[in-house]
Amino acid sequence: MTDEVVVVPVSKGGLIIKSLLMIVLGILMLVFTFASIVVGNAIFAVLLIFMGIALIASGSTFFGQIKRTWWVVVLGIIAVIIGIVALIWPVIGIEILVYIIAISSFISGVTDLYLGIMGKNGAVNRVLIIISGLLGIALGVVFLLMPLFSAGVIVQVAGIFLLAFGIVAFIEALMLKQ
Repeated sequence: MTDEVVVVPVSKGGLIIKSLLMIVLGILMLVFTFASIVVGNAIFAVLLIFMGIALIASGSTFFGQIKRTWWVVVLGIIAVIIGIVALIWPVIGIEILVYIIAISSFISGVTDLYLGIMGKNGAVNRVLIIISGLLGIALGVVFLLMPLFSAGVIVQVAGIFLLAFGIVAFIEALMLKQ
């Protein structure tokens, strides 16, 4: 039996629609930053509630053993509670989301710093990894100290990236031959 790879050609119209949606979403995120933060919080809260309900109902994680465990049910209950709190008090939900991003950035920075110091890569790579680690730690600390300001920065940067990627995708669609 041989595995065949099917290559689906890229549709010029689909690429144009995708690029225009990215451009519009990027502009909306840049112009309506606060509304984007509130919508992001609502999506985060609903996602937590649905994931919590799924964890409570199944009692098993998405990986590992299929047997029902009590700690997964407790985790589901906590997720539902946090999701409801995030819907009722959006500021708390936004702070929780930024804290999650900050902690992951901090941990990533510490890991990069450790790898840069203890790694066996070349000197240039080690220096770049150390710089990446220090920037990750600094970003994590700033996000932890100023979560609401950081939420605005995250939305603004995401809007800039969406706008830029949308423009690039639009240019790519125009250059694409049918």
